[in-house]
Amino acid sequence: MMKEAVRSGLDGANTPRMPARTPLSVEDVRQLRSADAPAWELTRRSLLTRLKDLGDDQGWQRFSDTYGGVIHSLAKRAGCDPAEADEVLQETLISVAREMPDFRYDPARGSFKSWLFCLVRRRIADQFRRRARVQRFRPDAEVEPETIPDPSADPLNAAWDDEWRQHQLQLAVERTKRRVSPAQWQMFDLAALQDWPTERICEVLGINRAQLYMAKMRVGRLLKAELQAASMGEEDRR
Repeated sequence: MMKEAVRSGLDGANTPRMPARTPLSVEDVRQLRSADAPAWELTRRSLLTRLKDLGDDQGWQRFSDTYGGVIHSLAKRAGCDPAEADEVLQETLISVAREMPDFRYDPARGSFKSWLFCLVRRRIADQFRRRARVQRFRPDAEVEPETIPDPSADPLNAAWDDEWRQHQLQLAVERTKRRVSPAQWQMFDLAALQDWPTERICEVLGINRAQLYMAKMRVGRLLKAELQAASMGEEDRR
C-alpha cells in the first residue's frame, strides 16, 4: 500500500517501484508540439488535497503513478544508481507527506512543478552525501571527487524540465488515446508519429484517403487541446 510506503519510508523499507515508461523520441516531440505550446500538465488540485489524508491509498498511488516516473528518471540522470534512485523516490514521497498538512496554494510562491523539483533535488543531494560518507570509510575505495555529481548544478534544472516535458507529452497522448477509437489512433500514429506514406497506410489498413484525413484531423485536434490544457498547468501555483 502506498500509505505504508510513506509511513514506513523513514527506515528505507518498501521502496515503491515505478512501471517502465517508454520515452517519446525527439521526432515524436516535434510532431506532438503545437506552435509555441509548452506541454505542462494541469496540476491536480483535488489530488493534492487528497494527499492531506495519509490513509487515502488511491490518492497516494495516483500521485506516485503520475509523478514517480519523473522523479526516478531525474535521479538517475543526476548520477544516482537504480537503488539510490529508488531511495530518492521514496524519500520524496515522504517529504511530500510531511508538507501536506500545511500545504496551501499561493501564486506568489511559484509553481507546483518548481516546488516538487526543490524537494527532489534535496533528496538527490542527500543520496550523494550518503555516498560520500560510505566512500570515506571504505579504505579500498578510490573515488575521484569528479565522480560525485553536483545535484545543484544547472544541468539538473534542464534535466528536470526535459523529464517533465516528456512525461506530460506521454500523459497527453494517453489521455487522447482514451478519447478516440483504436482504429483512429492507429491511423494518426502511423501518419503523424511514424510518418508512413499515405498510400502505404491506406493499403495496410484497408481505408481510403478521406478516412485517414478525418482521423488525422480529429485526433490531432484532440491532442492539441490536451497539450494546450497542459500548458495552463504552469498557472497553477502553490
